Amino acid sequence: MKKIKLLHSLTLSILLLLCADSNAVFAQADLNQEILPYQERDGYMIIRANVGGTEGDFLLDSRGAVGLTEAAAAKRQLKITKNLDTYARPGYELSGKGKAIGFFIGNVVYSKDISVVVFKANPLLEKLKVDGVIGFNAFTGATISLNTKMKTMTLSSPYRPEYMKLINRQEAKLKTGGLFMDILVNGKTVKALADFYQDQPLVLTATDFDLLQPGKTAELKLANQSFQKIPVVKAAGDQAFSVLGKSILKQGMISFDIERGKYYFQPFNNGEDQTVPVIKKETIAVVPGKINPVDRAYFLKHIYDYKAGKDWKAIGDKPVVIDFWATWCGPCLKLMPVMEELAAKYKDQVVFYKVNVDKEGELRQVFNADAIPLLIFGSVNNGAVREIGGDTKEKIEAKIQQMLK
Repeated sequence: MKKIKLLHSLTLSILLLLCADSNAVFAQADLNQEILPYQERDGYMIIRANVGGTEGDFLLDSRGAVGLTEAAAAKRQLKITKNLDTYARPGYELSGKGKAIGFFIGNVVYSKDISVVVFKANPLLEKLKVDGVIGFNAFTGATISLNTKMKTMTLSSPYRPEYMKLINRQEAKLKTGGLFMDILVNGKTVKALADFYQDQPLVLTATDFDLLQPGKTAELKLANQSFQKIPVVKAAGDQAFSVLGKSILKQGMISFDIERGKYYFQPFNNGEDQTVPVIKKETIAVVPGKINPVDRAYFLKHIYDYKAGKDWKAIGDKPVVIDFWATWCGPCLKLMPVMEELAAKYKDQVVFYKVNVDKEGELRQVFNADAIPLLIFGSVNNGAVREIGGDTKEKIEAKIQQMLK
């Protein structure tokens, strides 16, 4: 009996140890993970993001928020209010702020809407030819991992990538001004701002520099990894915080779990090199009897070229029903089974499409689809009719039959 109790206690202890951390290995079974390439322009990281329904290139800014240039904000037709706040990074002047409907980075980072700031003319953004910046506050619901060796960005939710080891974890916190990491310099803890614009690996405030007495180099420890003879620069003037620069990313992989206040750092070739970004060009295959998701490019080429004229002129030889919807819209989700049933019923007579208004900002604006669900009934020769709201199956079917006359 004693042996059984001892075995039971030992088993329970092991289970408790495994459960003590929400990032335990068994929890990774539900991991949603995507590896995306990023570009490097003049030493800056450029990522693709969909802000306000329009995709573009954005500068990854570890210190900033989500921001748009004035031209990019105008393109998205954002409603902008004046903003007297200052931006976390010097050299950026704000002209306003607003809210972008729809925010996506890959398939992992998504938000129904997101607050954005708008920048006045900025030489760096103009030089890099980007629509704005993406700050680390955009990754609150996901872990972002950067690999400068492969030039990839891994987005994972709800935990870190499996190849990042728990032993290589340390504290980090997103505050006003940026993301601050706990690092060790010559054996002493320093809260350093992660700044991936900064070329120098380590810039210490005058106070930290004098206390640590690093000389020209210092021993640096990130999480569980130690580095010898790291060049150190003493900050000029009254800089309020020490800075960890982007050149340290040449030493290994780094992950930021913003929501849990953690970062991970480990040398390269610990498993991340076994996974490469899958770059695939999505093609839209329309299936009769189904509600087919479409984007702007497909719409213009195969359904209706609204740039050629304001009046509806069908491109195909069958009438269409287009459902403008969103994942957060309750009435839209309630209507979807009705639309699926009708799509199957009129399989050989009508083509059914759906447009996610969060992802397709231009289509949302062209069809004034701010109130959803919105149905567009587009005939071949007799124009189009719009219907706002989740109507009954009978009324929707009556409009379909009217198109078929």
